[in-house]
Amino acid sequence: MIRCPTHGSRNLVTSMSALTPELLLLILSRLAQGQPVALEDLAEHAAVSSETLVAILPELVDHGVRQRRDGSLRVPGGVDLLDSDRIADAVRSTLPKRADIKVYGVTGSTNDLARAWIENGGSAPAVILAEAQTAGRGRRGRAWSSPVASNVYLSQIEMLAGGLQGAVGLSLATGVAVAEAIEEVAAVPVALKWPNDLLARERKLGGILVELVTSGAASRAILGIGINVRVPAYTSAGIDQEWIDLAQTSRGRVERNLLAAAIITHLSRMLERFRQQGFNADLRRRWQARDPFFSRRVVARSDQGEIRGWGRGIDASGEFLIETESETVRVGAGEVSLRLEKQA
Repeated sequence: MIRCPTHGSRNLVTSMSALTPELLLLILSRLAQGQPVALEDLAEHAAVSSETLVAILPELVDHGVRQRRDGSLRVPGGVDLLDSDRIADAVRSTLPKRADIKVYGVTGSTNDLARAWIENGGSAPAVILAEAQTAGRGRRGRAWSSPVASNVYLSQIEMLAGGLQGAVGLSLATGVAVAEAIEEVAAVPVALKWPNDLLARERKLGGILVELVTSGAASRAILGIGINVRVPAYTSAGIDQEWIDLAQTSRGRVERNLLAAAIITHLSRMLERFRQQGFNADLRRRWQARDPFFSRRVVARSDQGEIRGWGRGIDASGEFLIETESETVRVGAGEVSLRLEKQA
């Protein structure tokens, strides 16, 4: 089950209109079963006044909270909170060996928790999930919007031999596994924008951040995954790119526990082969089948300038190929931004 923050006498509201992630998670956890809870009881559970709870009610509506005529609050249908036991039961038959699965409440970043797990001697494989992140990040250090009890934030820790060389193409292979997991659970076609974005309807559905922790000859890979399942309206206003979530694309409600289990399962199967064969021809083929930029005009920008041409997929090491007027250029991930070229 989730590890919720403690809630003694400390008031978790910083102002009458400020709803902190910790407070929101406490409220949603109390309403998770879908049964009505008296306003006063909920306020006591969250260590705030009833007046404060009334003041933040307009923000709670975005998370499905409704006030009944008698003043009590409920979430019709309940709240889809993450549950480590449910996830473990769903993946137990597919993992090569039993993995530690930890679900936290509000944290800075699941990748940071994963790194601390490794540094403290934790075993691999292991999976860390959170209901919310306050310092989620994507490639190039960009902030990743991580609202409470809405999406999937997951970091899977795996053993990996060969250091940096053994990780060539791992981010792309991770994208393939996650895309296939999403399609299995939500029946939503997923494209892969090089090097680490997941798209649906040409808008961002999720992202991947792979990090390595190396000690001597031993390496551990942290596969960080963020998937938009149901983005609250108040959060979407602060996102600076075109995005989409599974609530907009899937025909039915997507359960986050089932999605997390599918992602873990597909990642585990992929890693088992990746450790033996690396980024092989099969993974390359599966990635290129999802490339939305293939045979389209693209522009790659970096501090060194820009390259314009036709997208030609990836090579055996996962570098993106751009066919210019005079040559085919290989582009490495690094600090490069890849976009479709805007037509005049």
